[in-house]
Amino acid sequence: MVNLYIRLVNSNMYEMKKLLLLLIIAAFQNAAAQVSDPDFNDKMAFSESRSYLKSVSFIESAEYSSYDLVYQRLNFEVDPAVNYISGSVLSKIKFLKQNTTEIHFDLASALIVDSVHFEGNAIVFQHQSDKITISLPANIQLNSFRQVEIFYHGSPPQTGFGSFVVSKHNDVPVLWTLSEPYGARDWWPCKQSLADKIDSVDIFIKSPGQYKAASNGKLISDDISGEKRTAHWQHRYPIATYLIGIAVTNYETYSDFVDLPGGNKVEILNYIYPEYLATAKSKSNETHDIMTFFNSRLIPYPFADEKYGHAQFGWGGGMEHQTMSFMTHLNFELVAHEMAHQWFGNYITLASWHDIWLNEGFATYLTGLVYENLLDGAGWPGWKQNQITRITSSPEGSVYVTDTTNVGRIFSGRLSYSKGAYLLHMLRWEMGDEPFFRSLKNYLEDPSVANGFATHDQFVKHLEAAADTSFTEFFNDWYYGEGYPKYNITEFPGDLGTTKIRVSQVASHPSVSFFEMHLPVRVWKDSQFKDLRLYHTEQNQEFVISEEKVDSIQFDPEKWLCAKADIVSPARNIAKSEQIQIIPEYATKKIRIILPEFSGKESFCIYDLNGRTVLTGILKMKDSRIETNALKNGIYLVEVKSKNIKRVKKLIVD
Repeated sequence: MVNLYIRLVNSNMYEMKKLLLLLIIAAFQNAAAQVSDPDFNDKMAFSESRSYLKSVSFIESAEYSSYDLVYQRLNFEVDPAVNYISGSVLSKIKFLKQNTTEIHFDLASALIVDSVHFEGNAIVFQHQSDKITISLPANIQLNSFRQVEIFYHGSPPQTGFGSFVVSKHNDVPVLWTLSEPYGARDWWPCKQSLADKIDSVDIFIKSPGQYKAASNGKLISDDISGEKRTAHWQHRYPIATYLIGIAVTNYETYSDFVDLPGGNKVEILNYIYPEYLATAKSKSNETHDIMTFFNSRLIPYPFADEKYGHAQFGWGGGMEHQTMSFMTHLNFELVAHEMAHQWFGNYITLASWHDIWLNEGFATYLTGLVYENLLDGAGWPGWKQNQITRITSSPEGSVYVTDTTNVGRIFSGRLSYSKGAYLLHMLRWEMGDEPFFRSLKNYLEDPSVANGFATHDQFVKHLEAAADTSFTEFFNDWYYGEGYPKYNITEFPGDLGTTKIRVSQVASHPSVSFFEMHLPVRVWKDSQFKDLRLYHTEQNQEFVISEEKVDSIQFDPEKWLCAKADIVSPARNIAKSEQIQIIPEYATKKIRIILPEFSGKESFCIYDLNGRTVLTGILKMKDSRIETNALKNGIYLVEVKSKNIKRVKKLIVD
């Protein structure tokens, strides 16, 4: 989701605020489509944090676990010129507990419940503290199906954070909703939960005849009767409550179509303000290309037999309502981000706000991939640099959200969006393109999360399966840890005319002692370059980068890593390492210890994990080998001391 939030706090200042809003939106719209907006993620995060404020006081009912929403029929009557809604919500429920005596729905107390029917008969209920409590007849059996219908009306509360808004565009009334994550209760009786998707919905929207209504799924009918018009939208996929939305105004509509494998097509259905229609149509090719790219790189659009669509609204950004994103405009970066959410956020929805990166980091990176693969790749270098600049502007904070009550932290543009996206980019570098993109497809095809909710660990399992390796250390450093590495690279001559580099790093935050990474290094000689992939596992590690003297070296010219680096000019007098080297030789069960200088007083000591000394001695030469046959299988620490230097390294004996 992306929004640009401005709240009108004083009605006397309305015109000035309106002018400011128009100026900001105009600036957003006029950004060059081929160039990544350096402030795009911050705009998204700023607005989404405001939307999330609706959820701070929300507590999910314990009774939610007693039933599953199988189907809902939503009947709404609205007028975009009036802050008012009336209608009914019929819910088909599967009971998950034996003899359930009551169930709860969420609805703002400002709205009035007229009646509640259970299996067609009026039933006792209470509506207070934004919840409807419905008393049930006795002997509700486990796994039985029942129907509950709630009739209601009233003026939705105006929170200033979306939910249900009536405003104007070009002096024409417009109504729209924005419920992420817990604003749905402000305008309809619902079950607000990140544990239960509605399996199927029908949405009926009645409004004055001059308006059209946009919503989720497939348009079944749009009929005028007298002075009223009723649109019937049908969605036959599981959907989270916050992803249901309606918008009503004097829309112009048009469709584009994107080819799918096997000869089918997906409709791109657009509900656009008349004054923006020509501009919107001029962007059809961009939207077509983005959808085509996502279909080829991921899995085909998961709701293809219904539609993908855009409905213009007045929030000042976008919201990824399932199958129909609500958009302030159709500019390239915004279209890519909201469309990407259809896969990551809608088809698979995060199961916890701790793991917000599963929604926002993924949509941000998919936007980056669009810049890489479309428009001749012109926006890709700038997109990567924008993310790195934002991430390294501060060492503080992890991608994992430790405090989900901290709204600004959840929707941090630097951490949840940019760094979350760059975790995926670095994983792609570590794994290689084929296994990385295969892991994304496997994740999307996993029946345990498809059309449902996913945890961070469920995604990581697909990465590890595709790469055939563990990413525990990577995520400990980059997901749970904070900061980033700064590398120092020194070039110097090696033996027999070779060129070597010595690499050290300093972590920007103490939560990570060392980032083990493959480093991209480019070596130049006679106007030709060679790209190297060097596995950096310890401080002052040395690498032979050429069999001859080189002209220059570059660190990470393609910006694969979230890091900073200093490359020291060639220092031809550096031939010795100033660091003690401890090298396990697992084949011979020995430890090789290389000293920068030798005096005969250097010692070593090996400890077990309880701190007990198991082996000790004096080193007899500058380059020594220590037998470890006497050690039992396990993990040890090897400590080597010389006059001014001490080095400790982990040793695994198996």
